[in-house]
Amino acid sequence: MRLLKFTIEGIRNYSKNHVSMDLYASDRVSMQSTSVHRFDGAGKNICSQRLVGIAGLNASGKTTTLRALSMVLDVVRGVGLDANHLIYGPLTSILKNEFSIQAVLEDDEQWYLLKSNLIIEREHDAINDGDPLVSGKEFRFTTEYLWKHKNNLHKNELISYEKFQNNSELISTRNVNNSKRELSDDSKKYLPRNMSLISGALKRDRNLVSNTIPVFYYVDSLRLPFATPSVPPAVVRTFDPNVEQLKVDDNGKVHLKFANDATERIIGQFDATQLLSVGTVRGSRIMNSAISALSSGGYFLIDEIENSLNKKLVEMIMDLFVSPKTNPNGALLVFTTHYPELLDHLERKDNVYFTLRDSQWNIKLVKYADKVTRGELKKSEIFFSNLVIGTAPKAKDLSALREYVRKTVTVGGANA
Repeated sequence: MRLLKFTIEGIRNYSKNHVSMDLYASDRVSMQSTSVHRFDGAGKNICSQRLVGIAGLNASGKTTTLRALSMVLDVVRGVGLDANHLIYGPLTSILKNEFSIQAVLEDDEQWYLLKSNLIIEREHDAINDGDPLVSGKEFRFTTEYLWKHKNNLHKNELISYEKFQNNSELISTRNVNNSKRELSDDSKKYLPRNMSLISGALKRDRNLVSNTIPVFYYVDSLRLPFATPSVPPAVVRTFDPNVEQLKVDDNGKVHLKFANDATERIIGQFDATQLLSVGTVRGSRIMNSAISALSSGGYFLIDEIENSLNKKLVEMIMDLFVSPKTNPNGALLVFTTHYPELLDHLERKDNVYFTLRDSQWNIKLVKYADKVTRGELKKSEIFFSNLVIGTAPKAKDLSALREYVRKTVTVGGANA
């Protein structure tokens, strides 16, 4: 399964209550290019991205966009939506009670368009239940439509869902009155209401999610386990050459050995984090997930990829996904960053997004290629120049901050 593009309608905090994202190469792809994943069969003219970067100012919506992508991936993978999910669960506070998702996806060289209408229901009062980590909310799919493309797919059909639909056949519906493609009562009986029809609709055609691709996450706020599984020497030494061994046993104890130590240390995870740099711990965790994604051809979503890591090490992680030698299965890395200099390392311009705030302080997700046509320009310079309005801090805000600090320091110094 590959997700090519998606749209969520009915998501507050976004401009026009709407967010869309492309995960395919919309610009021209040369025959020599290896930075994208090429499809075969009916979609041989289509390529999916191996790397997507999202940059923006603080509080501009980068993490929220990553959450939205995460939710859509669970929909198209046929996974039940969880309102308490650590990544996309917080979206329940900004999604309208009724919202919709449209997505174009590929599976086994066939192409599909899914439109799902959903509601958010309150199942119980989480506070009265005594569990502050439970929202008391639940996702429920109402009406759904699934189309299958009839012929060879052309890139211009991905520009709009209408174009794709015009060359497609409606093959399955859910809760649509008088539809000849309605799911059977037996299928509905075993289909959870928080799961899309895509998970079982094609029993009459074939199993759409025959190749469900895993999704991996790295978000610093998640308080993940120290290092699971153990970190191979070739990985950990990239971040700290002095570490010879970093293993976690079945009891959760860390087996740590430094180059100059005669003996192995067996210590708790908290103590281990005190002996290792933040970058070593974080980098090792990220690499474990990256290797899993690269092995399976999965999706890896990283929030603020640059935190505690040297720029060259970040670029190395990006390169692992771009190279077909280390990414033969077409895995996709989607990362957010506060440092647009990292975007200069991306070869293409159709895999770069800026998050902005409009005049009403709503989030706008802008594809770089839609605003900038010249490929030779440095993406970081475009960002800092504010050519795409909203990518640089406002001069008046910076001036006001400097003036506040000047007055505060002056008054403090006089009082001293």
